Amino acid sequence: MMNFLKLAFRRLFRKGEHSLTRIVSLTAGLAFGILLLSEVLYYSSYDSFYPEADRVYLVHENFNMDKSSNELESYPRVSGAIAPGLKAEVPGIEAATRLNSLGDHMIYTDDFNSYDAKVSLADEHLFDVLPVPMISGNPEEVLKSPMTCMVSQEIAENIGGNVIGKVIGIKAYPGKKLTIAGVFETLPENTNYEYDVLISMVSTDQFTWDGTENWMGNDRYYSCVKLSPGVTPSDLAPAVRAMQVKHQDIEKLEEENQGVVLQYSFMPIKQIKVDNVRDMVLILSTIALSVLFVSLMNYILLTMGTLIARAKSSAIHKTCGADTKNLQRMILSETVVVFAISIVGALLLIWGLKPLAEAQWGHDLTSVLNPYVIVPLVLLILFLVFVTSYFPGRFFSRIPVATAFRSYQQKKSKWKLVLLSFQFVGATFILTVLVFVTLQYNNMKNADHGYSAEGVYYVSVEGMDGNRIGMVLNELREMPGIEKVGLGHNDPISGASGNNVRSQDGKRELFNVADFYKVDSNYLSILGIHVDEGESFSSKQVVANDMLISKRGAELLKLNNRWTDGVVGKQITVSEHGSTTIRGVFPDFVIQSISNPDLRPSVFFYQPEEKFEELKIQYPSEQFNIMIKARDGAQEGIMDRIREVVNLGFPHEDAVVQSLKTEQLNAYQGQKGFRNAMIIGNAIILLVTIIGLLGYTFNESTRRRKELAIRRISGATLSDILKSFISDLEYVAIPAVLLGLLGAWVTLDKWMQNFAFKMNLHWGIFAICSLFILLMIAIIATINYTRTANRNPVDALRQE
Repeated sequence: MMNFLKLAFRRLFRKGEHSLTRIVSLTAGLAFGILLLSEVLYYSSYDSFYPEADRVYLVHENFNMDKSSNELESYPRVSGAIAPGLKAEVPGIEAATRLNSLGDHMIYTDDFNSYDAKVSLADEHLFDVLPVPMISGNPEEVLKSPMTCMVSQEIAENIGGNVIGKVIGIKAYPGKKLTIAGVFETLPENTNYEYDVLISMVSTDQFTWDGTENWMGNDRYYSCVKLSPGVTPSDLAPAVRAMQVKHQDIEKLEEENQGVVLQYSFMPIKQIKVDNVRDMVLILSTIALSVLFVSLMNYILLTMGTLIARAKSSAIHKTCGADTKNLQRMILSETVVVFAISIVGALLLIWGLKPLAEAQWGHDLTSVLNPYVIVPLVLLILFLVFVTSYFPGRFFSRIPVATAFRSYQQKKSKWKLVLLSFQFVGATFILTVLVFVTLQYNNMKNADHGYSAEGVYYVSVEGMDGNRIGMVLNELREMPGIEKVGLGHNDPISGASGNNVRSQDGKRELFNVADFYKVDSNYLSILGIHVDEGESFSSKQVVANDMLISKRGAELLKLNNRWTDGVVGKQITVSEHGSTTIRGVFPDFVIQSISNPDLRPSVFFYQPEEKFEELKIQYPSEQFNIMIKARDGAQEGIMDRIREVVNLGFPHEDAVVQSLKTEQLNAYQGQKGFRNAMIIGNAIILLVTIIGLLGYTFNESTRRRKELAIRRISGATLSDILKSFISDLEYVAIPAVLLGLLGAWVTLDKWMQNFAFKMNLHWGIFAICSLFILLMIAIIATINYTRTANRNPVDALRQE
């Protein structure tokens, strides 16, 4: 085989081999295909690093909020007592654990250095189910001790290395000190649940509401179980039901609600990510395989063209004793060499695009270097090498020996058109998908979200001294260019937690709402949200805990309570808020993003500005936002000026000012990245298609040069000749384009299902994309055939 490889290297850049063209098109296709497929395979590697991950399951709760439907909604969090309850009362569960995320926070050391970290509360059984290698410390002891924590190796190294015994604080929880008693190996990026700091769960009441003993409610615990060998989730159902009967009085609840209220299911931890991105996996795989397929068809087309020119060498090899296997090995060795160079080029290209790729995927590219990604990719490449060498090798080995003594011309070119048609299919598919993805992204980005984000900025009071809030608000209002300042617990982009609206008799939960909690009288006007019915919170009649509800919520209230005179002035009961009076109704707005909207009705509760200040002083960990509206034309440099003022309230002068408009655009980064990936894929496929088309038309014009000469001598015009030759292409191109459009429609229809608001798949756009491809084919063919047709026909006949 080494001799064949040496011969392949020698032939690599000989004239007429088109090696550079083949390498360029193959490199581009492999780079894009490998990049997309590695991401698809990366999804399947999530949480696979845990030992015995096949036996680990995440507990989901399945509940029925819509009493008119029997369909259960699934939620990947449960109440605090569920995990230990499963371990204690359900045979077949070997171990169980729970985590309670506190979110992303700034942590401080005693020397006031700060570090960003994901913080979670965890029980002492965490490493029995989800073990991570320890650098130092005993996790079971640490996670049983109050106000102790463990940190990741990365955080420990950032702090200084030897961190055992050091004390840290969390910006959002002033005065709460944690002692570091352990260091664990930093989690890989391919995990569904990330953490940098683990706090013992017995410390829960120091940071948040303690729901560790709740059998129902406070459903915020990420709970995992490890099943005994041979046990399946279906085996657990009877014991789980018995646990619910014992601790949740589930039979009574089902009787009162006339149906299923709550069930628990177990999802394989390795399958969670794949299930969450199933549609994206399908789409990325389709695009990646399309690009690879087009690149390979082009490679085979160019290779077959070079082999026709090498017909005599095949015959000479045979006369010298070479058999079919020898000739096929020759082509295989050439394919291996070209693929090896192309793969190296593809990897270098991927490395050059590393920053863009990492920004799109949201993780380091080196994290895909695991067996779940590498092994399938290697097998795929080996398969591609075999396919792209087998068919050309088979053709090469069958060229007759007689060609050594006469000129060999291939009589048929239909197989070339078949290969070329596959490229037309891919080019049409990618271009059409790109156009719709771009239009969908632009529609979402520029759509009316139901509130005004332009010129709106916000700052979390997390870590701010409550006694300084009044001073900060006054200073902001005195700033030039500031129109209005207000207070509120949440912003539309970050979303809202949920609470339930109860029936008038208090016995039933009617529906769940997106609860934005407390806001002051300026909050809604800063966002440009107007009250259509009733009065806003700026009215003198409004008192603390009065409520505004969105139009969708008002309609549900009228339907469930059979109110015919509207909802304004009515009293209702909302969990966590108690009895409240509805003061007004406002139009529904987009919560989070159009690509991932929260479709629940939304509610706001009134709280005076001075009450916000009082609560912050009384409870230093109280969190809400200062909302700021800048005047038109005053936004240049405004964020820096706001930061200077707000830092007056922070002990460490570390205020973070955010632009609502910027965050709104960031909510569509996934769609923007997908669009950018499509642009690259489209450019690659068009490049490869153009290369293939040029190669085909050049070979055809060479093969049929005698025919061209005779036609010209016989009086045929240039337009007659072009019409004849281009029609052969278009007869193949039109069905191929239609097939590409069909594939694009199926893919787009599937992709659009991810959006609550989506554009129509208008036939006109499909028509424009198809016409573009057909026109491109006609123009390239016209240019190449015109060049050949304009040559002196005597020269062509003389060569014959």
